[in-house]
Amino acid sequence: MNLLDLLFPPRCVLCRRGISGKARVCPACAAELRQQDKPCVRETIEGCTAADAVLVYQGKVRRALIDCKYQNRRAIGSWGGALVGACLMRHQPEWKADLVTYVPTTLGHWWKRGFNLSYLLAKAAARYSGLPCVRTVRRKWFGRSQLKVRTAKERRKNAEQTYFPGKPSSVSGKRVVLVDDILTSGATAAACVRILRQMGATEVFFICLAKTPDIRKK
Repeated sequence: MNLLDLLFPPRCVLCRRGISGKARVCPACAAELRQQDKPCVRETIEGCTAADAVLVYQGKVRRALIDCKYQNRRAIGSWGGALVGACLMRHQPEWKADLVTYVPTTLGHWWKRGFNLSYLLAKAAARYSGLPCVRTVRRKWFGRSQLKVRTAKERRKNAEQTYFPGKPSSVSGKRVVLVDDILTSGATAAACVRILRQMGATEVFFICLAKTPDIRKK
């Protein structure tokens, strides 16, 4: 154990319990993750060539993501990015992706948190997979947050009015992987997928770190 470990003992990114070695999660949390049902998102995102989710947004995963966003605990960003990167590499023989991009956040969220978790995940996944991480889709700085929209219909409408294309040359003719932190109704992802295709992406794939267990359809 080095001096930094003595001064700042490593903790589980999910429950904050002290751990030893190079593991990022404690044995109890690792066992809980293994018991989760595999989330399925293939039919959730309109226009997406293929999609996958790493974890289910419940229990300790949900708590850790909330703490990451509102308590500035960014450790889950690098850990989750590695998981997203590993998921991408499992699909890469079939997807043959050219680049990784991410869902932008609101100015208010960026100002309060100082970071965009989707970007942290995408950047780590890109580094893991050896692909470039490119900013593509943009967002109205003062657009209404999806967190404040209740129904799936309203979320779709809000997403369509919130996101817009960046530089088309960045994705034209490319196979693109879109990364987000949490998938709820799929409205945000679908809006971004549609924009990426309008910008010239030949295929758009999607990976999120966690998917809510109760996708709202109406």
